[in-house]
Amino acid sequence: MISQYRPGAPDDQEMTDVALFRLPVTASLRISSLGPTGTSSEQACRTLRGHLLRRGQEGAEIDLCDEYEEAGEKLLSGASDLVVVANAYSGVERFYMDPALCLAAVFVKDTPHYGIAGLPGSDPGRKAAVVTHPAPRALVEELLPERFDLTEIVFASSTSAAAETVVRGEVPLALTTAPAARLHGLEFLSRTRPIRMVWSVFTRPGLLGEDRPAPRRAHTARSLTW
Repeated sequence: MISQYRPGAPDDQEMTDVALFRLPVTASLRISSLGPTGTSSEQACRTLRGHLLRRGQEGAEIDLCDEYEEAGEKLLSGASDLVVVANAYSGVERFYMDPALCLAAVFVKDTPHYGIAGLPGSDPGRKAAVVTHPAPRALVEELLPERFDLTEIVFASSTSAAAETVVRGEVPLALTTAPAARLHGLEFLSRTRPIRMVWSVFTRPGLLGEDRPAPRRAHTARSLTW
């Protein structure tokens, strides 16, 4: 069945539950993803948490990490039960291919609005660098106002970390989200727009009652696919 995506519809209508229904509802689940506060991933985690609570889950808490890989490590070690990853992330295939993980759900959710932001009252000058997470970097050229000449794109670990970089005075402008801009006291200097994003949710086979052969590990105890 093909359903039409409706941005204003309740989030649970847009979620494909691959295996969440097999998780015990009597447990409190820990959801890990990319942080810090203000990222699009955090908003996606809130959508997943709402879905779980509406279905009767005893509890669900969000744990934000510095990198998606850190979230994946927590899932593998048992410190987390679910991981939410944006499908635009360049390393998402590692989550799909790791035999120690399995897909639990997929959903479509627009990100918060993105835009080019700076410190209120600051004058970046005509020539300016922009800091961004690598995934939405194509939006820099699209959204950067014509009055600026882009000199460099600097990469940060998240959109919220990009905003923090501007606050520290390291780079004058950031491509960031509306929640991160509010959190760090930045103002948008450009128009803004969301990104229509697909999100993948992963869990461990053991939580679903599956008995899979234990994958081989590298010396770091990480999965070989990380």
